[in-house]
Amino acid sequence: MTAFGIDLGSTNSCIAYVDDTGHPVVARNAIGRETTPSVVYFEKPGSVVVGGAARNSALLAPHLVAERIKREMGREDVAFTYHGEARTPETISAFILRELAQSAGRQTGEPVRDVVITVPAYFGVREREATRKAGRIAGLNVLDVLDEPIAAALSYQSRRPSGGVRHVLVYDLGGGTFDTTVIRLEGDDIRAVCTGGDLRLGGADWDERVVRYMLEAFTRQCPGLDPTADEQFMHDLAIGAEVVKMELSSALAWTRHLRFGGATAEVEMTRATLEELTADLLERTLDITEKTVGEARRRKVETIDEVILVGGMTKMPVVRERLRERLGLEARRHEPELAVAKGAALFALVRQASREPGGGPEEIADRLGISASEAAVMTRRSVTTVVPRGFGVRVADQNDPLFATDPGRARTYVIHLLPANTPLPADSGAVSFATSIDNQPMAEVEVWEQKEGTSSDEVSDNACVARGRLRLPPRLPALSRLDVSFAVDETGRLTVHAEEPMSGNELDLELQIGGMDEAAVSAARTAVARHDVSS
Repeated sequence: MTAFGIDLGSTNSCIAYVDDTGHPVVARNAIGRETTPSVVYFEKPGSVVVGGAARNSALLAPHLVAERIKREMGREDVAFTYHGEARTPETISAFILRELAQSAGRQTGEPVRDVVITVPAYFGVREREATRKAGRIAGLNVLDVLDEPIAAALSYQSRRPSGGVRHVLVYDLGGGTFDTTVIRLEGDDIRAVCTGGDLRLGGADWDERVVRYMLEAFTRQCPGLDPTADEQFMHDLAIGAEVVKMELSSALAWTRHLRFGGATAEVEMTRATLEELTADLLERTLDITEKTVGEARRRKVETIDEVILVGGMTKMPVVRERLRERLGLEARRHEPELAVAKGAALFALVRQASREPGGGPEEIADRLGISASEAAVMTRRSVTTVVPRGFGVRVADQNDPLFATDPGRARTYVIHLLPANTPLPADSGAVSFATSIDNQPMAEVEVWEQKEGTSSDEVSDNACVARGRLRLPPRLPALSRLDVSFAVDETGRLTVHAEEPMSGNELDLELQIGGMDEAAVSAARTAVARHDVSS
């Protein structure tokens, strides 16, 4: 059975597979497009529309349309209601995944089951787990989630193989998120060195600036009219902003006519104006890129040999210009909207082969109709990623004067057992901590993940992602030893083990991350399967 790679994007999504020549190809959707807008229209109970038709439907019923849901993945405090029914980001994403799977199934003539879904390299454990759950809700077997820059590098390497060691910087600016990752390529080995990013920086922010500009131009030309309360006008303006932004990647100026309340305004935007309006957004990406390159240098990467631009926003000429001017980096675009899905398809084949009995080069060669030597090249690829953000535990500060008299009020901070950019798989080994008071009945073990930005031990710069309680034996004196270990496998799954060595009492945390437990995932899968999904 063919394995598929899915780029589940903020603005557009894409699915690919490895064909019988051994090359990754994109499966087109029902209207023949290689990418599908990541938009869901809840047409009526039991029926949803995904893609371009859903985006167009927003003109008539914007309150029934979900867009850019990727930015909400992993958030437990977010839900959307359509036709009286609450929908989580995972469930909405599942409808997109299901439509992609249906399109690929029509093209290949076989059902889509095994998939690898890509995520921004800077996605944390919550967002990654939510993405896995979205795939399962869609009825798919998620072999793995793969960092988007790694997927892009896999695609690039398959097109431009070379010997020796190369260090590649992947600059990935998509519709809703930004990633930058330094990757080491050597033969069939792909190894992430370090990564950085911003989960709320992407093309949507450029769109907002364009919308604001066009709205201000309209009100100047048509004083007395305020269209901001008209949902249809504002949605049309948002779609127009995307068109203008894309057109200015090749044209120097673009004009759009806006109509409201019987009035018409002709609004022109030039490329120079767009670049001026959004200069600070681009500089934010360069700040992150500069920091990532600096971290790579600290990790003994002296030279960046190539810079690969991925994501639809990198079609803007100013991206290459500013990378050259500010960082001295010459960049090239590599299939900005397709590379991630194609790389995920290659990785899916490797993952599938490693997990299936007898799934070695011979089986793949037979399936694809290629030679055993060609299949061997495909399957011996080695991919190593890194922990995008540090993981640690919260502890009381024994140097705080309050600790001696009232440890419950003493300052607390986070010790990162696995710092950011630790290569995967990773194991901290047993790290020793201590109890706070005499006769302490239990120890609460809290798992904290570094928030976006610079690593810090301040609690406010980290987020609690899980907690559990370790039972302690009676009459245990203060400052008794407790051992805690963190392990993250190559897929990014985190496990935590805590032990009190005197009694042998243990705690193994089962991290319920992403807001949905197994019962909720099962119920959502059943509900999604009952829906009619069309494009």
